[in-house]
Amino acid sequence: MITVILMAYGSPTRMEDVLPYLEGIYEGKPVPDYALKENTEKYAMANGVSPSNAIIERIVEKLQKELSKSGEFEVILGNKHWKPTLKEALEKAKESRSEKIIAIPLFPFQSTNVRNSYLEPSIEAMKNMSFESEISFVNGFDLNMLSEAWADLMIQYPIDEETAVLFDAHSLPLFRGPEKEYDGDFRKASELIAGKLGLKEYFVGYQSRGKYGKTWLEPSVFDILDRIKSRGYRDVLAVPIGFIYEHLEILYDLDHEFGGKVRENGMIYVRSELPNDSKQMVSLLQQHILREAGVLNE
Repeated sequence: MITVILMAYGSPTRMEDVLPYLEGIYEGKPVPDYALKENTEKYAMANGVSPSNAIIERIVEKLQKELSKSGEFEVILGNKHWKPTLKEALEKAKESRSEKIIAIPLFPFQSTNVRNSYLEPSIEAMKNMSFESEISFVNGFDLNMLSEAWADLMIQYPIDEETAVLFDAHSLPLFRGPEKEYDGDFRKASELIAGKLGLKEYFVGYQSRGKYGKTWLEPSVFDILDRIKSRGYRDVLAVPIGFIYEHLEILYDLDHEFGGKVRENGMIYVRSELPNDSKQMVSLLQQHILREAGVLNE
């Protein structure tokens, strides 16, 4: 048996769970007032349920169906900050007597921070439960496959000389490391997608800069907006390639806060769809898994 653990940040499913969710993130420290206020507003926008929950469930179901054609696989979800937790996912793998675990955080770009924050607690949990199994960790997706999925999605959006295409990703704090791989993947993916679409000009920017720490990946999408406006564009098409599925941070940080700023500047804001549980995204994940399992060659 090979166990595939899709790893995600996690998200509560009721408004009543927002505070316990944040308490878990802050690991027993007092939850800052700004964090509680902001997250309450975010979840209120979606009636307490992030759209990501249902999308990830569908990805798990579709992957399980496809992988069952290639061998004995089980696909389960493990969240860093909500249920089912990483520990619960590993307990299930142990019950299945899994000989190999393929761990895939659902983040498209390489990241030292992401890798360490998911792999290290997984190894520690396995040690504590005396579970010995080979673990293969996928850190970042194939950028060519990813760019093809995004380019196909963007065909439906008319792009003319008045439309600024802004590729967007979640900013990361740099106090844990420089995140050169993440920034490089983001920029390379933007370049690949722009090339497939024949764009003469495009912009890249980061959203969701945190309120702690002094140094984050830049430039901010808000700083890029000034450049877009100065170049005479009237429309902004935001393409959040740093995410693979609909997420509250897109709905709030990008659509609500940034989109609101775009409109305040007298411009039209449009945001592209995401790959979500599309056939292409499921196929991308499937190929990564089969490579790690030794079924496909590199």
